[in-house]
Amino acid sequence: MKNLLKKGLVLICGLLIVNSYGQEKSNCTVVDDENNGVYVGQCKNGLADGDGVFEYMNGKYIFQGHFKKGIKHGEGKLFSFVNGEKKLIKEGVWKKNKYVGEKSKQQEAAYKVQKRINLDRYSVRRISDGNSVRFDFMQNGNRNNIENLTMVGDSGTMFSSSYNQSMNEGFENIKFPFKCEVTYRTKSKLKYQTFVVRFEILLIEPGNWDITLNN
Repeated sequence: MKNLLKKGLVLICGLLIVNSYGQEKSNCTVVDDENNGVYVGQCKNGLADGDGVFEYMNGKYIFQGHFKKGIKHGEGKLFSFVNGEKKLIKEGVWKKNKYVGEKSKQQEAAYKVQKRINLDRYSVRRISDGNSVRFDFMQNGNRNNIENLTMVGDSGTMFSSSYNQSMNEGFENIKFPFKCEVTYRTKSKLKYQTFVVRFEILLIEPGNWDITLNN
């Protein structure tokens, strides 16, 4: 009797998990002609748009990176996942769902990440000409409610603004190369632990930059 109850509970839990994944995917779609899967990350108009993770339905592959209008577009990483082991297969740039190669030396020279502690992943994008940098803090596809934020830059003035229905912090009127260190406290994804995140970057190429830090 006890064994039957245990099996029943396991089955119910499994159905709930599958159902929750299905709801998440229907609310935010990844357009892939060859594969179906589950997406967790930033959304816009019902499509994956921004940083996110796409787990293929066959359970063998995971894509972690940038999406645009529902397709893999930008920097990312493709992992295989076999027998509980996660292995990096490709890292570089995707365009319209297709892998086009590693990040060019020109892209790598545009900035250098000098410190990364307790940070799951990050994205750094130059969006236009200018002299500013804006940080966004995300967790599980939503704005991360961080605490004790400290930002130190070697030039410019700090600002706080509203962008895409979330608050963003950063620097404007900066001089390049620009060095910035960001420190904050955040809870883990399951909210059981709190830890300190440190991120330090050197921006070499002038422009307006968007940096997203994901925990």
